Amino acid sequence: MRGRRDDIVAAGAELVIVGNGSVAHARQFRERHVPECAVYTDPELKVYGALGFRRSVGATLGPRSALGFARASLKGHRQTSIEGDPWQQGGLIVLSPGGALQHIQRFRDAGGRPDVDAALAVLKAQPARRSARQKRQLG
Repeated sequence: MRGRRDDIVAAGAELVIVGNGSVAHARQFRERHVPECAVYTDPELKVYGALGFRRSVGATLGPRSALGFARASLKGHRQTSIEGDPWQQGGLIVLSPGGALQHIQRFRDAGGRPDVDAALAVLKAQPARRSARQKRQLG
């Protein structure tokens, strides 16, 4: 998602990140990596379960995840610690301002990456609207 936030905001949306570690870890993650984004945590995995996101040891440790780990390592990205449930897979969702689910992508394994282009296509197909952040900046 790094590098695509401007595209998301230009489409009238906001990028929000949800993890499943501690509140302290969510705060550190935001400060270190995405100070311009809201970061929440769901340590009980209720949202993950409600959205049908996969939770699996095999998905985390399987060959596709290992390949993703190798690719990231070759690019200089290192995972230094694990926070939250290591077996919980993530995904990407697009919600309307009223909270209706507009798009969902569930990662099959730990190597999953968000299809930002598909999410942007959904956003661009919706009526024009301004994000709350844009309204505050204009107001």
